[in-house]
Amino acid sequence: MAANASELLQQVHKKVYDEQFLILYANNSLPPFQNMSTIIMEDPQNFVLTMKVQIIFYMIYSIIFLLGICGNFLVVYAVLHNRAMQNVTNFFILNLALSDILLCVLCVPFTPLYTFLNRWVFGNVLCHLVPCAQAISIYISSLTLTAIAIDRFVVIIYPFRARMLTSTCLALILCTWLFSTGATLPYGVYVEYKMTTDGDYVCEENFPDDLRLTFGTITTVLQFVVPFLIMTVTYTLISLKLSSRVRSKPGSKSVRKEQADRERKRRTNRMLIAMVAVFGLSWLPLNLMNILEDVSINLGLGWENWPYFHLLFFVAHAIAMSSTCYNPFLYAWLNENFRKEFKEILPCFRAAIAGGSGTARGTFGTGHTRNGIGRNGGTSEPRTNGVSLQPSPAGRPEGGHAGAAGPPVPLTSIQVKYEAGNDSVLLLTSDRTSDARHVSTLTAETATDASPLVTDL
Repeated sequence: MAANASELLQQVHKKVYDEQFLILYANNSLPPFQNMSTIIMEDPQNFVLTMKVQIIFYMIYSIIFLLGICGNFLVVYAVLHNRAMQNVTNFFILNLALSDILLCVLCVPFTPLYTFLNRWVFGNVLCHLVPCAQAISIYISSLTLTAIAIDRFVVIIYPFRARMLTSTCLALILCTWLFSTGATLPYGVYVEYKMTTDGDYVCEENFPDDLRLTFGTITTVLQFVVPFLIMTVTYTLISLKLSSRVRSKPGSKSVRKEQADRERKRRTNRMLIAMVAVFGLSWLPLNLMNILEDVSINLGLGWENWPYFHLLFFVAHAIAMSSTCYNPFLYAWLNENFRKEFKEILPCFRAAIAGGSGTARGTFGTGHTRNGIGRNGGTSEPRTNGVSLQPSPAGRPEGGHAGAAGPPVPLTSIQVKYEAGNDSVLLLTSDRTSDARHVSTLTAETATDASPLVTDL
């Protein structure tokens, strides 16, 4: 009996203590940090409410904000500053950078401030706009990554198929924005800006319980599951295709060329794995937390009231927001065209970039990307995946080797022949009078280097 009475007294004491603590927290009248440590020792679960934890998250979010804004603005400037960079793939990358900037502006500051302040201080209009805009930016980021994966798949698996037109690319980008806006409208509708009993305003979702779980599940599938599956399948097929090219007819190439090809494919595979891993590891925790919260509210399980639930949510949210920092970093160091642009924009990049390869592999014989026919195109001449079919001043095709022996031959016709057996392209040019022939052989991988999809993703 005495033991039961003691346990009952402890439960009553803990309940009174918790109510007093929550009242203090709601009124923003928590004791000083020194006294807070004593409270935490009495009830360890309440450490998620301490100023120390909030400061740590403020620092993390500040770093994410600065890196995400600066890195993505560099990507935007690099694409808009250089016309040679304005192609289909880089327009998708530009759209991704813009969506990441929106994430940094709308998601990084608002979510932690609202939760830590325990009230909404941004007004009624932003209460309806911010949740919808946050979801739009996440949707656009996921859909753009999916579009990039599909574009790479088509270019590498079918290297001699006509590339997507710029107008088609811009239309797809517009469709991603329209679809994202339509899919996230419920976030702006089912939200309520109201005053609490202590006079503060809150901005809360007011989905009906049955609609909350359904809408949350659909959002997770469209925003994370489908893009992740598409990226995984396409990049796996790309990796297998590139590996098969390396293994085909090893004796037809020099040892040095084989080693260079293998190293290039290994670098490409690392990039493919990084793209899938970054997307999956960044967004999986947050999507799981959102699904768990929706299930808990729908079934009345009360998981969202567990003190550690909010801590786990912020950890997952910070991980998801950190994805805005990874994409510019990957493009800066693993894409040679972006690396060259960053070198021109920021002189501090030059020392680090100097250790990389010297010339862009997307050009044939020029060693430059801006003034020649780059791996991204950039000319209005008729071409087959970046190989110009117009005569050069020297009398040979722009795709020819710069070191070809023999005098210049007047160009009158070109025959493009693809040999599937050794994955090569033969550019046969003949003279009308002498019938002399200039033969230039390009590997299939080199031909597809007209875009940054094969070697430097």
